Amino acid sequence: MNNHQNFTDLVNTIATLRAPNGCPWDRKQTHETLKRYLVEETYEVLEAIRQADSEKLKEELGDLLLQIVLHAQIAKDNNLFSIEDVANSINEKMIERHPHVFKDQKAISVTEVLAQWEDLKPKSTSILGDIPYDLPALLQALKISEKACSFGFEWEAESHIWQQLTEEISEFKDAITKYRIQKSANLDTESTQQLFKNAELELGDILFTMVNLARFNKIDPEEALHLTIKKFKVRFAQMEKLTPKNLKELTVQEWNVLWLKAKASVG
Repeated sequence: MNNHQNFTDLVNTIATLRAPNGCPWDRKQTHETLKRYLVEETYEVLEAIRQADSEKLKEELGDLLLQIVLHAQIAKDNNLFSIEDVANSINEKMIERHPHVFKDQKAISVTEVLAQWEDLKPKSTSILGDIPYDLPALLQALKISEKACSFGFEWEAESHIWQQLTEEISEFKDAITKYRIQKSANLDTESTQQLFKNAELELGDILFTMVNLARFNKIDPEEALHLTIKKFKVRFAQMEKLTPKNLKELTVQEWNVLWLKAKASVG
């Protein structure tokens, strides 16, 4: 069986599941109801890549492909477009965005490829308008920072970002203090809620500034946070192993001792 037939069989399987005599669950799905599964499958693909597990990656890519074919079938059922239209659209885009391969056939650098890609993209009403809001916040912040930087909106020196971070931390401390004072006075008013919102925004400013620091040093903040989360989970699991007591019964001092032991044990 050739590869083309494998894909055709998958498309036909999904069409059968969506047919009147198909599966009740598949038939009732919409683009909206499937959104969470598309996100989940994408993250499972990322996990397989992170683990460098080729067998798992093959399986997870299949699950992700299932979601794409299912979305296309729903569209076809509503006389909008088909999976063939999806494939043709992305194929035309890839050829159009790579004239150095399919048209001019000239050697260009990676930097030039990226610049060319941006130049050939349809222009939205804003330079940042094509960055999806539903991206994870750290990744979205990085893409926004990178895009703004590519148009010249950049810090003159890294020291200026550090200075900005210090200022943002100070502003957050001030904002959270004002909120706590108002809250402790039992003034659950619109003004109190606005003070809380101000504190949220100031914390966001800290995070966005740190994303700029990461970008300036060519660090992916999303990946950096994943590494820290993984390290924390390993240490916490080690603390669970090291103590015979119920974790909820531990004092702050006992937690500190356990943390140092776990850190020394697993790094």
